[in-house]
Amino acid sequence: MDKPFIPVARADAIAPGRFLKVAVAAVPYIIANVGGRFYAVEDNCSHEDYPLSYGCLDGDRIKCPLHGSRFSLATGEPMEEPATEPIHTYRIVVAKGQIWLDPTTPTGSSHPPTPV
Repeated sequence: MDKPFIPVARADAIAPGRFLKVAVAAVPYIIANVGGRFYAVEDNCSHEDYPLSYGCLDGDRIKCPLHGSRFSLATGEPMEEPATEPIHTYRIVVAKGQIWLDPTTPTGSSHPPTPV
């Protein structure tokens, strides 16, 4: 796979209905497996700057454990309050069992990803 994609995990390391927290250049991301389809989002709630990786998946959404907002894994859009701003989503490619992330083209949120 060519740049800007970076290998982040083996596809078989993330079971359906689960996610994995990864970091690229000190920026945390969540790679989620929903029924065999993979999604990548920033690991930060747009409402209170809290790690979404402390939360859980709810179908094709990720739930923030702090105040309960759920975000679409596909679009980053908040599905209920208190969050009103989307989170970043990222392009993912799965090739030969490897998950590749493009950290250069976020969609969604207007705030920059937060390095750890």
